[in-house]
Amino acid sequence: MENVLSGKEWLFNTYDMMDTVAYDYTSLFRENFRGGTKNGLPTISTLDPLDNYLLKVESRLTFRDMLLGNSMYNCTSIWESQCGTTSTTCLNDGYTGANCSCVCPPNFSGDNCENQIRESYYAPPTDGCTERVTTEKNLFAPNMSADVSDGLQCAIEIIAPQGLKPRLTFHTFNLQPRKTCSEGDCCYDENLQFRENYPESSTAYCGTDISSGNELTFDSQRVVIYHFRDSSVTTCGWSAALTFVSDPNCILTEGGCTLGFNDISTYNWKSAGFDGTTEYPICSTCTQDMTGMPNTMLYLTSESFNVGTPPVDGECTDDYIQINHLYGRSEKFCGSEPIYFTSPSSSFSLEFHSNYITPATGFDITMTMASYCAIDCHQEIQLMSGETYTIESPDFKKKIFTNLNCEYNFIAPEGKQIEINKLITKVKVNTECTSDFLLVNGDGDRRYPMDTSTIICDYDTRIDHLTTNTNNLLVAYQKTGLDSRGFKMVIRAT
Repeated sequence: MENVLSGKEWLFNTYDMMDTVAYDYTSLFRENFRGGTKNGLPTISTLDPLDNYLLKVESRLTFRDMLLGNSMYNCTSIWESQCGTTSTTCLNDGYTGANCSCVCPPNFSGDNCENQIRESYYAPPTDGCTERVTTEKNLFAPNMSADVSDGLQCAIEIIAPQGLKPRLTFHTFNLQPRKTCSEGDCCYDENLQFRENYPESSTAYCGTDISSGNELTFDSQRVVIYHFRDSSVTTCGWSAALTFVSDPNCILTEGGCTLGFNDISTYNWKSAGFDGTTEYPICSTCTQDMTGMPNTMLYLTSESFNVGTPPVDGECTDDYIQINHLYGRSEKFCGSEPIYFTSPSSSFSLEFHSNYITPATGFDITMTMASYCAIDCHQEIQLMSGETYTIESPDFKKKIFTNLNCEYNFIAPEGKQIEINKLITKVKVNTECTSDFLLVNGDGDRRYPMDTSTIICDYDTRIDHLTTNTNNLLVAYQKTGLDSRGFKMVIRAT
């Protein structure tokens, strides 16, 4: 309430209402993000700073506004009865409208809202100044020549690498001047803030408060640059060079993580001194490479996990565990939710990074590297010269109601190659092949690097005559749910 006028606190009272409709940042019913302000600064901020652009004032009801109203007054049930539809006719939160057609969320279309247009319910920002930055670069705000007729509400989240902190060197700074507010002069029409404890507000700058050449070095690894400009004004904006400098409070050390061997296939990786109560060392880092026996997959779990702060919009902003796995991909984990991760291949690496701000009690991770128990789809197949071999995934001809993580290792005689004569895939189409995929590598590398591997997530993809560079062909297949129906491959040692 630090920016709220005395007597206006009631604007931010909370009430228990229907929770069947997800909260909508763009709702017409939401209070203006500067509602009740005493100094021009926001009185509402989103948990994820990169969502602040959504808080601009709307002039119409949103999809969720209409869904909420129609649900509260039972309109949707009446229309379903009149139209002969049900609550499941329209997919992906769509609903039957008064004309008996499906009313779809803005990110879906089709007669039954079955076609996804984009991943998020919200349209992406178009202001050119909402971004997450993790590398050194020049930063700037759109100037008066840019298409920002409805004003600016930018958030640039800067996250420095471990052991470093951000520094801004300003080239230009020309914002609207201060004006008289209820409690003295304030940056009402335009302001720039540097929030190191987001979403808490900080000192607001405007006019010519910052001179060319001025440097600002921040105390924390993360800072959010928040820039507001009213639609009624135009200015030349600001520009600055972002660099990362050493943080004297954070001298990186080896983290002291330990690897324990339980049996032939199970290991435990723990943070230094892990006992469930002792905090791990600050400013520390650990790495661990792991390669299980051939023809084994990875099950990774952690019931004891307390690392840094919870992710914001899926991003870890301070301490984290990172799993580096197939196709050059990596997954970060933070907060206190237990980890569950699987991979068709048991070749991977682990990283742990901590800063000096948010130490916690650490982790005890269990890694099991074994063949798939329920279905035999981890195989090593020795090929004779000239031999033709056909392989089908377990779900190619029949539905499999469990997830699959399979890996096939084909080995031809020394000096020979392996030719794929036919490949038919029935793998669910998904963004960047993240959930379901088929991976092929002809170099015998169980990490399936991007530059020497082919990844497929498509239905009825047919490939003929692909030849390996070595005598080793690796094939990894991951399936989640029922939409994928596997693959069929015909190969030959040549």
